[in-house]
Amino acid sequence: MDRLTCIKLFVAAVESGSLASAAKNLDISRSMATRLITALESSLQTRLLHRTTRNLGITNSGQALLPYCRTILEQEQMLYQEALMQQSEMNGKISVMTSISFGQLYLAGAIERFMEEYPNTEIDLRLTDREIDLVKEKVDIVIELNNQLPESLIGKKLGICSSVICATPEYLARYGSPQSVTELQDHNCLVHTKIGNNWNMVDKEKKKNFNIDVSSNFSVNDSSILLNAVLAGRGVACLPLPFVKNFLKDGLLDIILPKYDVNPVGIWGLYASRHFQPRIQRHLLSFLESDLYKS
Repeated sequence: MDRLTCIKLFVAAVESGSLASAAKNLDISRSMATRLITALESSLQTRLLHRTTRNLGITNSGQALLPYCRTILEQEQMLYQEALMQQSEMNGKISVMTSISFGQLYLAGAIERFMEEYPNTEIDLRLTDREIDLVKEKVDIVIELNNQLPESLIGKKLGICSSVICATPEYLARYGSPQSVTELQDHNCLVHTKIGNNWNMVDKEKKKNFNIDVSSNFSVNDSSILLNAVLAGRGVACLPLPFVKNFLKDGLLDIILPKYDVNPVGIWGLYASRHFQPRIQRHLLSFLESDLYKS
């Protein structure tokens, strides 16, 4: 007896309400279908279906066992789907969503680098600062900066986004460069409203952290605007390192107190389910993990 075929037949008969219809879908005869159901019932030592010449009904035992039979069939589909994914080429379409500032200042560039390496990939990048319902919006992956993984989603931690304190060389030449954390309080510290005026300072050498209150005459809830304010020489700011690395490299900004990380936060790749996740999506997450490390 092919037990898997018997289970397929049982589930199909329940869903269609007809053993004849289930037999036709599986391309077997009605008599063969009857023998297979009888063999399955004998194997399980329980009656699954009430059968007459005109009617078909499920027994209480059949109703109790039906979810397990469906799970077995789902597992079979997952087995073959995974095997196909392992053999598939690195191509396909991926929809990715993230915040506006993270998308503009880092993720868009990282995706361009990914597509240079895998030119057959199509990526739909969407930027928003509202709360994202991944399933409702039919998005494959959400890249989120958060120190806590949302309970309803599965996530791969791609890295830590540490921020640095920075200002323009011109600002520092005019007002002086702070040599200690307490000297930050003598400067105008432009702030992101999500962080506020209380900065968490992490000593990279001593592995110790503490908080310091800074004063500011400007706060904004967008990192791009905050970056522009710093580049205009309006003060000192705490900004994520991936956002400012090119400005540091070009000499447009200088890091203040480089021995400290500020307000470190996890970078997560979030998705709804591990089941049937295409290989190209898994590879994109691995690419971003590596790219962020290089950053």
